[in-house]
Amino acid sequence: MGFNRFSYIFSMKPITMRISRSDSSLVISLLLLFSMLVVSGSIVDGTTVDINSLSQSNELSIILMIGDGMGFDHVQLGRWVEVGTNDNLTMEQLPWNASVTTYSADSAITDSAAAATAMATGYKTDNGKLSVNPDLVELETILEIAQSLGKSTGLVSTVSIQHATPAAFMSHVSNRNSFIEITRQIVEEAGVDVLLGGGRQYFSESQLNIMESNGYAIAVNRANLTNVTSGKILGLFGSLEIAYELDRNFTTTPSLGEMTDKAIELLSQDSDGFFLMVEGGKIDWSAHANDKVGVALELVAFNDAVQIALNYVNTHSNTLLIVTSDHETGGLTVVSNDLNDDLPTLGFTEEQNRTLRIDRANNISVTWDTTDHSSANVPIFGLGSPFDTMTDNETIDNTNIFDIMIGHYGLTKSPTPTTTPTPTTTTSTTPTTTTPSEFPMEYVLFALPILAALVIVVVFLRRR
Repeated sequence: MGFNRFSYIFSMKPITMRISRSDSSLVISLLLLFSMLVVSGSIVDGTTVDINSLSQSNELSIILMIGDGMGFDHVQLGRWVEVGTNDNLTMEQLPWNASVTTYSADSAITDSAAAATAMATGYKTDNGKLSVNPDLVELETILEIAQSLGKSTGLVSTVSIQHATPAAFMSHVSNRNSFIEITRQIVEEAGVDVLLGGGRQYFSESQLNIMESNGYAIAVNRANLTNVTSGKILGLFGSLEIAYELDRNFTTTPSLGEMTDKAIELLSQDSDGFFLMVEGGKIDWSAHANDKVGVALELVAFNDAVQIALNYVNTHSNTLLIVTSDHETGGLTVVSNDLNDDLPTLGFTEEQNRTLRIDRANNISVTWDTTDHSSANVPIFGLGSPFDTMTDNETIDNTNIFDIMIGHYGLTKSPTPTTTPTPTTTTSTTPTTTTPSEFPMEYVLFALPILAALVIVVVFLRRR
């Protein structure tokens, strides 16, 4: 028979004991201390915490990987180029997969800002807004929650780190194009430990000096990145964005996989765990141009980064891995192919493999419906304990991705914020305000007999 804490509480026999005035003071002090521990130990930034998971959450990490603009056919295109028609990419081999709806608060077709906000905060917002709701109330992000739990955090992208997807996890603005304000928040408020991508042109020399004085190593090329083995890093490998895979200099510019590997190396040194978001941003840019070769190369590079992450997760079972997309771009349909059996291989040089991938992509027939985003669902693949009880091939919403992540940390989502809107394109930002969730009464009832026993023991010892 299992232990029933409620029957135990109400079957306790009354205890008769004479308690002196000094004992009374001690008991009152214990009660006050107990109350403070209950309140402070059970609520974190307005998010309900499962008490049983608090000690475990310090060991838990999340790697969220977003192929910007990546639809199901983008994955198929990359698969046919890299491994042929009879095999699967690394992301497709993860044990759980599903479909994700992506609509925003004000449109059936989302943009990257609203989609990233949905994943980062668990709430829908209007297109163009970053981690504020339609009324401009700031929304707490999964990265900020990870920071509140003492975890290290990182953001990696092949576009600028001020761009919509990475920015949604660390900034709060009403207009995604407020790059100067986003940069100010990165320097003065965000406190992200690892930042790797493009966007150097938005930083002033003064701001770069501030980052250095705050302990960040500044990296501008592949050699700089390799040389950093611990601590915080700001890697800016392009004035605006990192070069397309079609043009990337393999010697001087790091790949998305190399940036992912370095981010994991640095963040995993924190015994409290970490949160890392990795974006393959130029899948989207290539799809906007209806460039099938560009899409294929960027998707393969993204899949290589997934392999790097999977290598880590396979030896760290407390790390959750999610691979998904923010929206579909281009209305891509893969039609047919005229491919041979020649596949990219580790035996070739990087240049040889790139040439082979270009040739293979050019032998695949595709159609495009648009040069913009579409409302199509996008894929999601996952590895980790939260997926053990989830059904394959189901359809979820992009806000549910936040629920999965926060659940991995042992938390539940806060009520919808209702604070006064905060101006988000000025020079100051008010911290997020959330409403504390009600503390479950069953925890109080469970703790009462423990407190009673503690009081009895203390009084007994004092009378000896």
